[in-house]
Amino acid sequence: MKPLPIIEKVKNEILDKTKPVSIFLYGSYNTSEYLPGTSDLEIGVLRKNKGDVTSVVLRHIAEKHSTVKIRLRIYAYDLDGFKRKTINSPFTKSVFIRHLILTAKTIWGEAIIENLPLPKITLLDAYREACFTTMRALSALFFLRAGNMEEAQEMTYKACLFATLSLEYLNSDFPIGFANIIKASKKLRLTPGERKMLEQAHKLRKGKLRLPKEKMYNLVFSVITYCNQTVEARVREQPEKGDRVLIK
Repeated sequence: MKPLPIIEKVKNEILDKTKPVSIFLYGSYNTSEYLPGTSDLEIGVLRKNKGDVTSVVLRHIAEKHSTVKIRLRIYAYDLDGFKRKTINSPFTKSVFIRHLILTAKTIWGEAIIENLPLPKITLLDAYREACFTTMRALSALFFLRAGNMEEAQEMTYKACLFATLSLEYLNSDFPIGFANIIKASKKLRLTPGERKMLEQAHKLRKGKLRLPKEKMYNLVFSVITYCNQTVEARVREQPEKGDRVLIK
């Protein structure tokens, strides 16, 4: 994909207003699944000291350049936090860092992120992710009740597909991208109803499905059930022998 012109403009503004170690793109933009207006355009800015790059400045830059078609997200990351795997993130750190490393592409400065060692994924990580996706599914319900259909749809498909990742970790799979999650799910023990739900979630993600409010409620409740009754429960069955490495 030809780089978006906005990337160079934003990169130069970051350099004008901050003192980064490096700047990198990551996430779906560096895969074949980037969808303008649906996917986030994510930029990471590595810093040695907090004063070198502030989140406030980056947020203002992102808000300034975001449009209907470009959902710009710019985040500051501490270099030492990556090396120690202690970055400040609500996500399961090992999963988030591994995904970030595998999708990162440096656009300015030293190529640090893509050359970091990949963190291992453990059984405990899989369970944390399973629980997190249940909360993501709950947020979809809250958005739906508030009448925010767009956010409800996004949280619904993310909860469903990312929950499935937790089961795929048990098979030592770490797929990148929603299409690969669907592909890897063929090896899972799922009911026909759960497979249909995954297909619906993927269609929501690609913008090929729009459900009326009542059907969205049905899908959201199905995803909540899937997350906590299937995924959480199945991962929770595993720890009899204690935590273990699933993916090296």
